[in-house]
Amino acid sequence: MRTLRRAIFQDFIVGMLRADQAFDLSFAQVATLITLETKGELSIKQIAEQLGRSLSATSRLIDQLVVQGLLSRREDKRDRRTKQVALTEHGRALIAQVEQRRADAQIAVMAYLSPEEQAQVLQAMLLLAEAGKRKGEHDVSPATESTISQSSCESKS
Repeated sequence: MRTLRRAIFQDFIVGMLRADQAFDLSFAQVATLITLETKGELSIKQIAEQLGRSLSATSRLIDQLVVQGLLSRREDKRDRRTKQVALTEHGRALIAQVEQRRADAQIAVMAYLSPEEQAQVLQAMLLLAEAGKRKGEHDVSPATESTISQSSCESKS
């Protein structure tokens, strides 16, 4: 298992990191963009919780991405103290490019496998994606629980 992890890290993960670096983005910046693409508009606090970062570090990170035109920030309609953050069209286009480079890195590694092995890897990746989706459905952050509870109360009123 250790050999497998090393092989994956060395060839696959490093290739994906190089793809990210081609856009001059840090891992945390890419994670922020992908989180917003996946989850939609979020508050800075929710992004910090998703990434496991402090509120101040996340705020600085978002400031950088706003300056680059990848994110937009606005006041929350219900609470003006809260800022909502979303991907811009430029941010969406950049994510598409990052994902294409990552796919190219995967294809470059998979080219060394037979068609049967490629099919096995694809099947395993689909299983991992499904498991990740199920895990994500069970990973509810306290902020998300609070939002869900508020929404439930508002809809009952």
